[in-house]
Amino acid sequence: MSLSRQSSFYLLGAALAAAQALPPTHDHRHDEPVALENLVVTATPYGRNQADLAQPTSVLAGRELNLRQAPTLGELLAGQPGVSSTYFGPGASRPVIRGLGGDRLRVLENGLGAIDASATSPDHAVSLDPLLIERVEVVRGPSALLYGGNAVGGVVNVITHRIHSALPDRPFQARAEVRTGSADDSLTSGVVLDGAAGRIAWHVDGYVRDTGDVAIPGFAESARRRAAETAEAAEHGEEAPAEIAGHIPNTALRNDGGAFGLSFIGERGFVGLAYSGHNSRYGVPAGAHEHADEGEPAESDHGDEGVRIDLRQRRLDLEGAITESFGPFSGARFKLGTARYRHAELEGDAIGTVFHNRGYDGRLELMHGTAGGLAGAFGWQGGRSDFDAAGDEAFVPPSRTDTQALFLLEETTIGTGTWQFGARYELQEIERRDVSGVGRDDGQVNLSLGYLHRLGDAWTLGASLARTERAPNAQELYADGPHVATNAYEIGDPTLGTEASVAFDVTLRRRTGLVTGALTLFTNHFDGFIFERPTGERAEEGAAGWEIHGDADDDHGIAVYRFVQRDARFVGAEAEAIVHLHEGGDGQLDLIFGADLVRGRNRTDGADLPRITPMRVKTGVAWRRGALALGAEVQFVARQKRTAPGETPTAAYDLISAYANYRLTSGPLNWDLFIRGANLGDREARLHTSFLKDVAPLPGRDVTVGARLTF
Repeated sequence: MSLSRQSSFYLLGAALAAAQALPPTHDHRHDEPVALENLVVTATPYGRNQADLAQPTSVLAGRELNLRQAPTLGELLAGQPGVSSTYFGPGASRPVIRGLGGDRLRVLENGLGAIDASATSPDHAVSLDPLLIERVEVVRGPSALLYGGNAVGGVVNVITHRIHSALPDRPFQARAEVRTGSADDSLTSGVVLDGAAGRIAWHVDGYVRDTGDVAIPGFAESARRRAAETAEAAEHGEEAPAEIAGHIPNTALRNDGGAFGLSFIGERGFVGLAYSGHNSRYGVPAGAHEHADEGEPAESDHGDEGVRIDLRQRRLDLEGAITESFGPFSGARFKLGTARYRHAELEGDAIGTVFHNRGYDGRLELMHGTAGGLAGAFGWQGGRSDFDAAGDEAFVPPSRTDTQALFLLEETTIGTGTWQFGARYELQEIERRDVSGVGRDDGQVNLSLGYLHRLGDAWTLGASLARTERAPNAQELYADGPHVATNAYEIGDPTLGTEASVAFDVTLRRRTGLVTGALTLFTNHFDGFIFERPTGERAEEGAAGWEIHGDADDDHGIAVYRFVQRDARFVGAEAEAIVHLHEGGDGQLDLIFGADLVRGRNRTDGADLPRITPMRVKTGVAWRRGALALGAEVQFVARQKRTAPGETPTAAYDLISAYANYRLTSGPLNWDLFIRGANLGDREARLHTSFLKDVAPLPGRDVTVGARLTF
């Protein structure tokens, strides 16, 4: 038995042993929430129900979170309305919301920035494992007032509750789970322990995830790419290259980590501290780190072993709040997170490029409420990212980015309507840390207005209008070198201006009755949208370094891309509905529907923007009676033929999934025994939002079996 598998069983065994002396109790913490009644703390500083927000939101928690578990945050959320992923193999996947990702999407951990390098490149993983998180909140559309201009696409907030804000219900409680999956021969386990002694609350958690190479149906490379390779070989009088089928080499993954938190809970508030560590070692799929373009037979630069990434983050979080009124304020909350992040790209036994990010993110919010109905908060947010890369593939110079912001959000209810409005001013300072020493300062003004109208007890109509500014980041300004993860030579532009957008959403929700759900229409117009555009040139490595030439027909080297600004427009729609066919006694039967659509175009020349999510439609059924829950779902993803220059289309596909969950209560122990099947039709599925769509399809048929214990 391997060390990782021993660790998995030791974690579960320790949790079982600790449960023996506990008194009988019933744990309601993981019961399913009522539809559209989840409390969202990410969209506003004071927390609101989903149905009471002007912005469209999603919450993943409880049984659904447990059943949709995935190795990466992107794949965990990929089935939510309007959310796709960058899928750079099983080890690295970041969410994409309404066609926007990278530095236009904030990934938070307990309300603070992730402080990693995941926004820099799609092969860089988010520095957390989703196994032990308690919930995920997704705010679709601009959330720049609370989190800055780089939240213009939305916010994903992962909540772990490592710092307690209130005393636990019992002196000791725990959660442990173990699961195994067939598509990647995975074994995953984790344990969470919480308790209290007097006014002191504590938290301990740990996890291990170990997987092999991922199994796929058919060939790793797309039919288009295989045909191009065969034609190229025939032109040179050579045999066609051997094709990889049945699995994607170099996609094994090992994650492990843990955390310890300690809080003092007083009568007027709390203060707490948590220390956490996350380690990840994962392979980059074959074809990702290769200097070849689409249609050219590619040979790895790093030999048969391929590139593996060794990631490490150590993080310290401080959080506190005053929950009683003082002076003109009804309460206050502060958070501060600081982290040291490093990942090394391993080329066999040698270390290639090494990325470091050292930084912090902090915020202070002062809440108020008045008898006249005006309630809100104003606050400060500040952060620093000290980023550097060293090695052959360091395409971005070392830089330090500092941000400071002041924001104000207010809410008032007049009759059956609630108005939500706010403003934020942010200053971003970037300083290059190389010999050039150049830098720049950018001020950004963000404004928003929202209105929620209650149409009786069942319906609400929400609308939001936001004007957002985002300053270009260091990569967009100063990149100059080969970025092999995206198979491009990237050139930044230090003269880029601030990117401005005006976004409008309207959402109709029904929260009670036979049918519940929401329909959202949205549009987002950008002035000076920053993106990479092919120049028609090629870059090739020679004895004197990298050289750029203008022969676009030359197949050698890699394509040159330059960051440019153009006007752009995104439009789309999202819909989700649950038909409650039966709900009575201890039984429930629901039909589930969902769909989303987004279009992104360059308004300057009318061209489509790259890697835009195609239309998706899903339908499913969920049945629950007593301790047993069953469900099935079919998702159809349309062909994407609206492609940017130089981008290849992707074919349509469908994914079938099903699950069963049984809850067994035995004294103080609550067992959830579950099985979930994904891609049961074993269909070839290539994600259009992925840079690797032509070399790495989604996993094939996968059956996950596991058990979760709470007490």
